[in-house]
Amino acid sequence: MKIVLLTSDRHLSANIAVKTFLGSPYLKKHDIQVAGIVTSSPYKGNGATWEKMLSFIKRAGWAFSLKSIFTAIWKIIGMKIGRLFIPNKNREYFEIDEMAKFYNIPLLQAENINSGEAKSFMRKFQPDYLVSCFLLQIVDKEVLAIPSKGAVNIHPALVQRHRGIFSSFWVLLKNWRKSGATVHFMTEKIDRGMVILQRRFFVHPSDTIYCVNKKSAQLGAKLLIKALIKLKRREEKGYILKQFGQMFKTPTMEDVKKFNSFGKSIIKGKDFFKI
Repeated sequence: MKIVLLTSDRHLSANIAVKTFLGSPYLKKHDIQVAGIVTSSPYKGNGATWEKMLSFIKRAGWAFSLKSIFTAIWKIIGMKIGRLFIPNKNREYFEIDEMAKFYNIPLLQAENINSGEAKSFMRKFQPDYLVSCFLLQIVDKEVLAIPSKGAVNIHPALVQRHRGIFSSFWVLLKNWRKSGATVHFMTEKIDRGMVILQRRFFVHPSDTIYCVNKKSAQLGAKLLIKALIKLKRREEKGYILKQFGQMFKTPTMEDVKKFNSFGKSIIKGKDFFKI
């Protein structure tokens, strides 16, 4: 089986999931070849970066938005510091280009996943499957048509409860005691494809957005490997859920106010300093 991995550049959940996925011995054992990796900017693709950030700030408010942005920037800086000064065995996070080089996988860093350059890169490998691993841009129908057998996505939540973005925020705000990860086929409708595999995990009352993100990224990557093995063996064709969850969007200031009143947070303690 030959796949091309689509993911986000400079995005913590993507880095965690890709590290878990590429580090699995089951890829080689089951002859699953990652022929190429395409990274795209989580902040570009459909509109300028500053426009997206301004829209985020207007909707969610200054405090939550700036803390989210600062945490993301700090983690990016931390990965770069770790890359320069910390031995690999002591590091928790690695950048995508490091992992591509280590595993000798061709890499294209594209701002827009739907660009002609990105599509040409994917096509040249003639993949059986495209695999979306925390890709934050919406792919068009031309991209979906590239693989011979289909496109597969990791969704960091249970799609019968949550579709869309900011899954960890909504899991904590809704006080759901369980969340999970879903591996499903991709269609033009967001998070509405046939489900291949799904698993749940417990959400602790003290969990932060960072904690839930990390749990879903690691679980999602492990599920992805199992799903690809099942697809390769033709043991799984996917199934249609009777009901899909609500399409969630960026939280509003009122949502953030409730989130804070429940004592929830983006990140805290030693997790902030892990690199």
